[in-house]
Amino acid sequence: MYHRIMREALAESSKIAVLLPSTNFGVSRESGEETSSLETRGMKAGCARGEKGVGERVRAALRPMHALHVYGAVGIAVFGWSLGRWAGFDSTPLLPLWLAGALLVYNLDRLKRDPADWVNTPERVSAHRTLRGWSWLLAGLGAVVLVAWPLWTGDAGLLVLIGVALPLSLSYTFPLLGQRMKDVPVVKTLFAPLVVLAAVLGPPVLLQGLAVSRALLLAAGWSWTLLMFNMVLCDLRDIEGDRALGTRSLPVLLGRNRTQGLLWALIAAGTGCAAIHGWPILACCTVLLLGPLALAARWPRNEAFYEWLAEGTLFLPAVVELCRHLVHRLAA
Repeated sequence: MYHRIMREALAESSKIAVLLPSTNFGVSRESGEETSSLETRGMKAGCARGEKGVGERVRAALRPMHALHVYGAVGIAVFGWSLGRWAGFDSTPLLPLWLAGALLVYNLDRLKRDPADWVNTPERVSAHRTLRGWSWLLAGLGAVVLVAWPLWTGDAGLLVLIGVALPLSLSYTFPLLGQRMKDVPVVKTLFAPLVVLAAVLGPPVLLQGLAVSRALLLAAGWSWTLLMFNMVLCDLRDIEGDRALGTRSLPVLLGRNRTQGLLWALIAAGTGCAAIHGWPILACCTVLLLGPLALAARWPRNEAFYEWLAEGTLFLPAVVELCRHLVHRLAA
């Protein structure tokens, strides 16, 4: 009788230990032996803090850059600047608009909560919950710049383009056309690359008189493969949440293995565009920088991988421009 009572007491105490992890003493469910929380949790937590403390603190300090999409918005502006260098148009008057537009669209997308985000990017969603006021502020500042900049520069054509492009961009998140673009099969993956490329090249072609040449088409083709690579990689991360919510992105329809093949096809297409145009440095960087990302995406990765490396592909043109500048300096 005594032994039976003791076994029941141990069983109950193990349940309490599981429910109350801060309890000083608990009971191991596997052995039934009494162990202190210092032994079962404190030492492991201390080791984890010692090993990952600095990295975790840095990530926590920089997380607002991703939760508020500052990193991605700067990436789009830098991407547009680099493309302007290659295609021969003046990107200076467009830089504030690219940055402001990205901040507005990205933050409104984050403020419009999507249940799939809790599955796909729980860390970023959790961080954004404490930054919603800042998100509204950045979205508001972006909207002000999009209106004030064309008025200040006296560019009425640019204001008209913004008036057309902004509702189209927001239709990705909001059902402005009766249905969100991200809910349309395959369009979720194709939409963002096309919109970003149109935002970068549309004003120079329509307002600055940039000629549609073979060189521009090759630059646009390379740029689209880069943007598409970025989007496919992010949708590959989001595949579980999209599948659970019924969002039929391209990776959901293709599956993981075929999506991996698509990533390599995009790398090959981008490399081909660069090689045909006669940009050997760009062709090499396309393979050397995107190839490892495609390989790494074969296995599950944490959010930091997608936050810094996947979204960092937008900075690839600037890296290439820097490499090309250094090569010319060394050869001079």
